[in-house]
Amino acid sequence: MIYLRYRMKLARRARENMKEFWAWLDKREEWFYRDLPMVKEVRWFYTVVGEVYTLENWAAFDDEAGFGAYRAALGTLKADEGWESERVSQEDWWEFLDTMLFTDPPVKVGFRRS
Repeated sequence: MIYLRYRMKLARRARENMKEFWAWLDKREEWFYRDLPMVKEVRWFYTVVGEVYTLENWAAFDDEAGFGAYRAALGTLKADEGWESERVSQEDWWEFLDTMLFTDPPVKVGFRRS
């Protein structure tokens, strides 16, 4: 698997209106990933100790080709003025800090308990 991680710092609007922010994020996730079927899983993490008000988004792809298809699809979607206008409205809620790309190690390590 390939994992794309975005890390964002919540903007003042989000920090002052957390209930509204979480409702916005729920709707945004559905809207943003609706036309991106190559994204196999999305996970969110919220920092509670350390860099507070920091949010991480991890999107999983089957492989590098899936990630490439995601990048190509984003390019097409961004060309649509309405879609792009909706996408950049995220700046009201957060500031992007960084992006990283990860892959699974070549050996089976780690576990998840049910």
